[in-house]
Amino acid sequence: MKLLLAIVIGALAFAAEAPYISAGFLKMPAEVKLGPMSAVEVDRKGNTYVLHRGEPPLLAFDKDGKYKGGFGSGEFKVAHGLRADKDGNIWTTDNGLHILRKFSPKGEVLATLGQKGVAGGDEKHFRAPDDLVFATNGDMYVADSGNGRIVHLNKNGQFVSQFGKKGKEKGQFATAHGLGIDSKNRIYVADRGNNRVQVFAPSGEFLAEWSGFGNPFGLLVVGKELIVSEGDINRMFHFNIDSGKIVNEWGDAQMLQLPHLMSTDRKGNLYVAEVNGKRVQIFRRK
Repeated sequence: MKLLLAIVIGALAFAAEAPYISAGFLKMPAEVKLGPMSAVEVDRKGNTYVLHRGEPPLLAFDKDGKYKGGFGSGEFKVAHGLRADKDGNIWTTDNGLHILRKFSPKGEVLATLGQKGVAGGDEKHFRAPDDLVFATNGDMYVADSGNGRIVHLNKNGQFVSQFGKKGKEKGQFATAHGLGIDSKNRIYVADRGNNRVQVFAPSGEFLAEWSGFGNPFGLLVVGKELIVSEGDINRMFHFNIDSGKIVNEWGDAQMLQLPHLMSTDRKGNLYVAEVNGKRVQIFRRK
């Protein structure tokens, strides 16, 4: 009983210190057939992009949140990851078709990495890729979840190296689901299924393992913190990226409906794609 009370008091203490407060939701147009929201990304100009499992699957909004249009209709099987590069191009992962796509801000397909509908584990194929992040030099790291590996590509999409495999040991993954990257190009992997975040050097060298909080879904580095969305319990965890210690946690089933992949804008607002909510919730930093 005393242990339970201590846990409740601890949770309340974290909740009282929650750094964000809900500022509402990104307004979705009536003509869009909404599906589960997988990812959201705010580019350097303040434009917001949303990837969902409806039609059209890729939605674009201007810096004021006004809907500009959608694209990618009929092109996705399982829409999953979404990131913008430094030039404003939009990259997506499709873990049903085993490919990455590069779109222009206007929705033109500029490149496809992997072979559409063909899974593989070599240098030119993926198996259910879930997420990707960009290093400071423009290189990409891809969470190739079906192969249990992280694939390092150069800025032109050419294979550089890989690390990891399926398993439970350090440096192995049950599902390499979400990725984060910091200013030192350290890579954070949401090892969903093994209930941990693993940290790696840009070379793939294992650095750390953080656990004891639940099952990670999405990751986002904000300053000196790594924000982790825990979709099973609808909760957010903040880790100090230097110590690996939890410094905050907040959220519940009334606030969040399976939080997934995330982004921030220049004002520090946090955007969370909610799979079950079929929405993007915006949180303002207190």
